[in-house]
Amino acid sequence: MKTIIGNIIPEETRIAVIEDGRLRDFAVERNDETHIVNHIYKGVIQNILPALQAAFVNIGRKKNAFLYMGDIFPRAATKEEIQQAHISVGQSILVQVVKEEQSTKGSKVTANVSLAGRYTVLMPTVDYVGVSKKIRSEEERNRLRSIAASVKPDGMGLIIRTVAKDINQKELIADIQYLLRTWDSIQQRYKLAKKPKLLYREADLVMRMVRDHFTSEIQKVIVDDKDAYDRICQVFTNSCWKERVVFYAEEQPIFEYYQIENNLHHLMSRQVSLPSGGNLIFDHAEALTVIDVNSSKYTGNSTLQDTIFHVNKEAAVEIARQLRLRDIGGIILIDFIDMAQPTKRDEILKILEREISSDCTKTRVLGMTALNLVEITRKKSRQSLHQVQFSPCDVCGGSGYLYSPETVAIQIIRRLRHMVRARNIKGDLLISAHADVLEILQEKKQLEALERELARTLHFENTQHPNREVFSILSYSES
Repeated sequence: MKTIIGNIIPEETRIAVIEDGRLRDFAVERNDETHIVNHIYKGVIQNILPALQAAFVNIGRKKNAFLYMGDIFPRAATKEEIQQAHISVGQSILVQVVKEEQSTKGSKVTANVSLAGRYTVLMPTVDYVGVSKKIRSEEERNRLRSIAASVKPDGMGLIIRTVAKDINQKELIADIQYLLRTWDSIQQRYKLAKKPKLLYREADLVMRMVRDHFTSEIQKVIVDDKDAYDRICQVFTNSCWKERVVFYAEEQPIFEYYQIENNLHHLMSRQVSLPSGGNLIFDHAEALTVIDVNSSKYTGNSTLQDTIFHVNKEAAVEIARQLRLRDIGGIILIDFIDMAQPTKRDEILKILEREISSDCTKTRVLGMTALNLVEITRKKSRQSLHQVQFSPCDVCGGSGYLYSPETVAIQIIRRLRHMVRARNIKGDLLISAHADVLEILQEKKQLEALERELARTLHFENTQHPNREVFSILSYSES
């Protein structure tokens, strides 16, 4: 059984899902204007790039949104309909954000809107009724499909969500009708809006978590904010569901009481330990995330191949969990420890696919190469935990590296020689540098040799600057 625990303050919302006493899912959302996935806007096409088959759309934000041309047309549009359509700069268009703004890039949008409810997803641009594959019973699938088909308007589509299994007809129809009213309201606002404007705001993290995760597997929902508690209770008309919602009013912070805070610190770490003593190393690049699997302290009690296989099995399970917890999206490359036997490679892939199958975010395992590299793609719509919690280091510029003290000392010596010979500077010199660099420059033999070569006395000063690459050289008389 699972428990949803929410820590809500005005500035930030944190939601954790605990399963069997262990952190299974985690999400964080700041109460700012950067979280715009699934928001719907009235946009205006600013410019069209035929070579990229794309357009940039003004949606009323600082950065224009990116729109792929194919996403302008309904999913069921024919090739002839697409060719006959005329798109021009200045044209108004209704779009939905599918990917948040990232670094220097604007958001990504589509004209194929979808609205998620508790039990269904409304798709106004496609005529289709689908049922979640996780609902196995064919009889139940047919029942749900029949109810949806009887309610939905012609030309619109519906997807029945997993949580709708065994739900009664009245509740299902009520959910669909709510989405239809919402869509009508959005269209009315679109017609009335005179300029780019937000038309529909996606539910906040608390309501999304309840909407998307509250199933029969959830034992309790515990939140420490009265307003959030009341809003969750309003979602459930059934009293037995309401009984699972608990308001936490104790003095001790809720995440400390349930021992979640310590787990969150581990999520910020580059290294993750495995039960056997092996570890995972996470490195984030602009285009992908790389995960390295190491045996580390684990030596095993059998053959080398058995030891490697054991570490890789643990790694496959933990990687699937970490992808969920850290909300890592995009391209993911996993460097498993080399395995010579193809059967063991296949088993690692099966374990990885099994563990990833429970991920709510669409994830695909693309296979393993001869070098034991596994490629994974995971839908990336919001900022990952790493992007939300961290910003580039002001000292190293986000690279994670600085020049060594030896390298900076050599740079200073090179600059000194140039200043004395090329610029013909007279008198003694004052060098301001980091303490680690000064330690090398002030080494007795080297300093004496350098002062003889330059024919002047060198004076030193600690800059107190955190970046050891920062230094200055001045005439001692100027100082």
